Amino acid sequence: MKLRIKKNQKKRILPVLSAVIICLLAGLWMIQPDFARAAQTDEDPVLIGYYENEVFQEGAKAGEVKKGYAYEYYLKLSEYTGWKYEYVYGSFSDLYQMLLDGKIDLLAGLAWKENRKDLISYPEQPMGNEIYSLVKHSMDMDITTDPASLSGKTIGVLDSAMEDVLNRFLKERNVEADVRPYPDYKTLFADFDSGKLDVLAAEGDGAYGRKDAEVVIPFGESDYYLCVSKKRPDLLKELNDAQEMLSVEEPNYIYSLKAKYYPATLSAMAFSEAEKTWLDEHSELRVGYLENYMPYSDTDEQGNATGIVKDMTSEILKQLRIDDLKVDYHGYQSFDEMIAAIDEDKIDVAFPVGGGLYYSEENGIYQSNPVVSVSTQLVYRDEYSEDTIRHFAVNENNRMQYYYVLTNFPDAEITLYPSIDECLEAVLAGEVGCTTLNGLRANDILKNSKYGKLSLQQLGRNDDRCYGVKIGNEGLLKILNRGINIVGADFAQSIAHRYTSELYTYTIKDIIMDHVALFVLLILAIAAIIIFFLARDMKRSKKEVREKESARLILEEKNQELAQSREALSHALDEAESANRAKTAFLNNMSHDMRTPMNAIVGFTDLAGEHADDGEQVRNYLDMISVSSQHLLSLINDVLDMSRIESGNLNIEEENVDLAELINELRTITQTDAASKNLELSFDTEGLQHWNVVTDRLRLSQVLLNIFSNAVKFTPEGGKICFSAEKNLLILKERRNMSSGSRTTESG
Repeated sequence: MKLRIKKNQKKRILPVLSAVIICLLAGLWMIQPDFARAAQTDEDPVLIGYYENEVFQEGAKAGEVKKGYAYEYYLKLSEYTGWKYEYVYGSFSDLYQMLLDGKIDLLAGLAWKENRKDLISYPEQPMGNEIYSLVKHSMDMDITTDPASLSGKTIGVLDSAMEDVLNRFLKERNVEADVRPYPDYKTLFADFDSGKLDVLAAEGDGAYGRKDAEVVIPFGESDYYLCVSKKRPDLLKELNDAQEMLSVEEPNYIYSLKAKYYPATLSAMAFSEAEKTWLDEHSELRVGYLENYMPYSDTDEQGNATGIVKDMTSEILKQLRIDDLKVDYHGYQSFDEMIAAIDEDKIDVAFPVGGGLYYSEENGIYQSNPVVSVSTQLVYRDEYSEDTIRHFAVNENNRMQYYYVLTNFPDAEITLYPSIDECLEAVLAGEVGCTTLNGLRANDILKNSKYGKLSLQQLGRNDDRCYGVKIGNEGLLKILNRGINIVGADFAQSIAHRYTSELYTYTIKDIIMDHVALFVLLILAIAAIIIFFLARDMKRSKKEVREKESARLILEEKNQELAQSREALSHALDEAESANRAKTAFLNNMSHDMRTPMNAIVGFTDLAGEHADDGEQVRNYLDMISVSSQHLLSLINDVLDMSRIESGNLNIEEENVDLAELINELRTITQTDAASKNLELSFDTEGLQHWNVVTDRLRLSQVLLNIFSNAVKFTPEGGKICFSAEKNLLILKERRNMSSGSRTTESG
């Protein structure tokens, strides 16, 4: 069946279809953002506007480290929502417009405004609360806490809800001032610092402290929100759910976040009138501290203060930029002495102070904000029971411990001891049921092996350690509290660990005591090993003894043989040395014997040369040379016969010798040497009865020639040598004429 439409019917249908299509397109356009968002996945980042605002959020450039109140808040929300962020950078005004246009999803720090509620989405809970303050240059004395002093002044303010609050404040007080809005804090702060502005309107949580700035008038406060683009209702719901869960699970999160970042703000750095007055009136800060109370305070070997008191006080003054205040430290053995020093105005501040506000008031002092807040440890022996806490040992020099026990265990009996060590020993001895230790001190003190039987139990209530100042000293107390807030709670905790090691040094003895069973097993194992090796060595020793005895006997035999060899060698060496000495003596004698005939030969040869024309005289000289030569030849033959010397056999040649002839030959041989010294020779042989004798001619010649030679050698020039022979005894006399300078020598 074919459908037919008449021409006039077509004319009526076309307008209807057109209207339907237009309605469909309009509907699609209206729901287009939801369709577009529905198409997104969980992997799509949340676009968050990120502008530079000191302390609130910093690092508004790609690649810069981000930090600040808002940045940390974003990350906390991400823990509940799973959001991944993409940061879009710009000025506050530019990012606000992007939020209106739907180009970013979130923007932080917006106050609630009636005219904004239809433009952006506010969550149910604010992300924080801020106080608005007017800040002047500290040197400008025209501006005071009286709002009327603002008349005619230029006031810079961020173009935000704060501007409305400021204008309302000025209008209510009939103040005519020049209010100048700024798109961002960067240019606002720059103009204030350069002096183009008289007054800066600042958020208490968002303006970093300046040394030349001073808060004069707070002019309002406001909650601020993390606002959502109208095009992202899905994010608004997730944000509301996350904030609700955060408030339930971490109800103090916003407070702690504010406490973390607020100390660095401008209002925290601006001194009050009381603080200024104290600083103007004091050039020195006198700090009293408790000795023997590490890591809080003590006196080192050089007599200087050490511990948290030294580092914390220095850091407070540094952060507050108080450079011209001298600090003088005074140590005290007991808490009572230190508090008395405050009362007597010997010191301005005491550290540490604790035990509760009531007892501090009773002592006439203010407590500062806590420098350190740690748990208190109950120390006891054996099993814990109700009886354990009925009797406490307390250090009489630490009144803070006394106040703590008195406050938290009012029915307990307290016994005072001179030191904490004696308190612990009293617990060990059973004299008391327990004592207490500050949480920063407990573990290190109990490292001592003698306290190994003691146990720890953390008590429910912390015990703060604070500065203490005299009641009425408002200025100093505010300075200390301001400094503690700026430095932060983590500083003292972090430096405490540098000093706890000084409470007790863990020694080798402690290691042994803590691992007695292990060391006993180790000693037994070592003993077993030693016994094993001893037994093995005993078995070996018997065999080794036998082997050593056998070796000893062999060695003794070898030693005996060696001794015999040494003795034989020594005997041979003695003989060789004796032979060598004999040879040396013989050669020395022969050289002496040969010198005399040699001199005669030389002398007669010279004379023969001088009388060459006289044949008879030459022949006479030649005869004398012949005699001397024969004598020299016999000596040389004797020298060449060395075998007789080496063998020790010297043969005596017996022959008939004519003494007259022999003596005449000797005179001939020595005459030349005597003549060279102008000596007179005299020979007397009349007393001889026997001229022919049997003797060794060579040996007798050597003996007589040595006598003649010595006589010639030792007789002074011009002297006289006399030789006489009587019977068969030859006597050689040497006379010396003392008057003429000559000498006479006799020898036989």
